[in-house]
Amino acid sequence: MSQFKPSWLLYGANGYSGRLIAAEAKKRGLNVILSGRNSEALAALGKQLDLPTRVFALEEREAVERGVIGVRLVLNCAGPFSLSASALAQGCMRTGTHYLDISSEVGDFRSLSRLSEQAREAGVLLMPGVGMGILPTDALALHLKQRLPSAVTLRLAFRSEGSKASRGTLRALLDSLRNPGFVREAGQLRPAKLVLQKREVDFGPGGKHSVISFPWRGDLVTAGISTGIQFVYSYASVPLLLELVMRFRKFFTQGTLGGLVERIVERSAPGPSEKERKKGKTWFWGEVVNDVGTKASTVVCAANGYDLTVSCALYAVERLLLGDEPEGWQTPAQVFGTDPLRALPGLSVIDR
Repeated sequence: MSQFKPSWLLYGANGYSGRLIAAEAKKRGLNVILSGRNSEALAALGKQLDLPTRVFALEEREAVERGVIGVRLVLNCAGPFSLSASALAQGCMRTGTHYLDISSEVGDFRSLSRLSEQAREAGVLLMPGVGMGILPTDALALHLKQRLPSAVTLRLAFRSEGSKASRGTLRALLDSLRNPGFVREAGQLRPAKLVLQKREVDFGPGGKHSVISFPWRGDLVTAGISTGIQFVYSYASVPLLLELVMRFRKFFTQGTLGGLVERIVERSAPGPSEKERKKGKTWFWGEVVNDVGTKASTVVCAANGYDLTVSCALYAVERLLLGDEPEGWQTPAQVFGTDPLRALPGLSVIDR
């Protein structure tokens, strides 16, 4: 007698990350339904992988409900998530379906967190951030809190090497740059005047690199909630050109120049090739400090960000399909703890 495998829906399956996740889900024998709004691209992908498809857009409430009904959970890979997350999450709450996404932007986390009580009443989990952008760093934040329970300040940073950004990643970044940055200080998350600060971080095997504050990262929401640490700061190692765009974002996201940047993004490659991904590496760094200056830091070494997103997202999907039934809006670390640091393939953790 074969084991029953609950079905789940992968929305945005024809995007770059969605295709990678779909292919790996097929390899693992998961009962996945490919979904999105582009019927032609979706049909071709479904035929290629021999997987069922559902086509629906997000503008109509009834279409979303028909699209997500009858599955255990939805994994949303259709960015920018400022446009897709709320419609899909609300459809999931109306149909009793868990909602996950691979976002890493503050705005998505804040908007979905406001639906927490409604989701709890519906018996539904809302958990954004199950891609490489948040799930590993949230586990890292909790790991550091466990190492130094008296910590009052947490700093997180990441850097990637050897693999270019996908079109979807660039779209999400451009969407973030159009919004105000945030800070988490004294336990409060609030919009803040954009002041980008630089510091040097030792990524261990990844070397010492300059990083810049990244006030749009979802870590500012999740890490504070997962750990209770009062002061949380997020950084990223970025190319000089991107740093320039971040510092003068009003010029690059508005008017004629903003339109030019948007056209460049839309004409960019869908994402790195398999060969390019294999060359890529990702490093995460975290440091906690308590009131008397005691410090603890940890470096996590991983594969390229896109393959890591596949591992992270399917880790979350499989955990929930196996019977974990949390409800309401939750951070990855609230549900999975520090387990991803041990369970995700190819990760190494260095405590210092």
